[in-house]
Amino acid sequence: MPSPTSAGVLQTHILTEKHTILIRDEIYGEELVHEPVLVDLLQSPEVQRLHGICQHGVTGFLGLTPRVTRLEHSVGAFMLVRRVGGVMEEQVAALLHDISHTALSHVIDYALSKPGEESYHEVHKTRYLATTRLPDILARHGITQNVFQEELFPLVEMPSPQLCADRLDYALRDAVSFGKLAMEDARRVVGSLKAFPSATAANRLLVLNDPHVALTLSRAYIAADKDVWSSPAHIDMYQRTGRVIGELVEAGSVDDEMLWQVSDAEFWTLLRQAANPEQLRAIKRLEDEGIPEDDGLRLPQGAKIRTLDPDVWQGGEEQPAPLSMVLPTWGSERLQYIRSRSQH
Repeated sequence: MPSPTSAGVLQTHILTEKHTILIRDEIYGEELVHEPVLVDLLQSPEVQRLHGICQHGVTGFLGLTPRVTRLEHSVGAFMLVRRVGGVMEEQVAALLHDISHTALSHVIDYALSKPGEESYHEVHKTRYLATTRLPDILARHGITQNVFQEELFPLVEMPSPQLCADRLDYALRDAVSFGKLAMEDARRVVGSLKAFPSATAANRLLVLNDPHVALTLSRAYIAADKDVWSSPAHIDMYQRTGRVIGELVEAGSVDDEMLWQVSDAEFWTLLRQAANPEQLRAIKRLEDEGIPEDDGLRLPQGAKIRTLDPDVWQGGEEQPAPLSMVLPTWGSERLQYIRSRSQH
């Protein structure tokens, strides 16, 4: 069998002689993908491009956080939808949900997004897709372009703080990589995962069947948010990087079309080549000084504070209920965390 190819920190892919792809994920185990549309998408340049895009933008690229990739996250979301029985369109929607992410991921929001606007990759998704062969691949296999609207697929995308494949995969992948969640606990979460009432029901939900597993996940999610996702120090690095990128794009020194054509490493090289002396000093400070101390730094106004309140279903005829109702102490703990971050 051919050698595995790394897709990121926790995942490898193997293209077999039978035109199938074996995915090995340290959290989810193995998945053999044989459906032609999935094989074609996984091998497409557009999906493979995500291997060079770090989930955590500048901190991931500089090695200050684990180099979790958009590729392994996208494939992880697909695996979760597949495991609970999601239909092919929903599996494809999961695989492609982050397809329009740019180099350096959410750093670009700090560079080019307007105040109050959605993430840059969402605002410009249609623009990006028009430059790709993805619509042709989907049409060839009889899949509609609805799959580019992940909000139409409840297993893929749900409002916070509910579970969905996108939120759950990055929760597990990041929390394990950051050392906030033990691998055995992450696997327990996956073992507890179900689609309620079924994977094809109109009002389908991702639920967990064990409240204590749900609590472990939710606490790890908050720990990841506090120390990484909404850490003022990490956000400061995003802001400083974004400032340089915004200046270079506005000056015409960097073409924003390049955001979808190059990897993080290639884009960083472009920034260094285009930067003026002051901007180059700012880039070198990012490279040399790393993540600053949190002392004196505050969360920006409107910064996203992430928490989970997963739906729990313990079988029988009862309906799922948020963890905060099943374990009211979690409701208090979650609200206390939100208040503490809001006052940070």
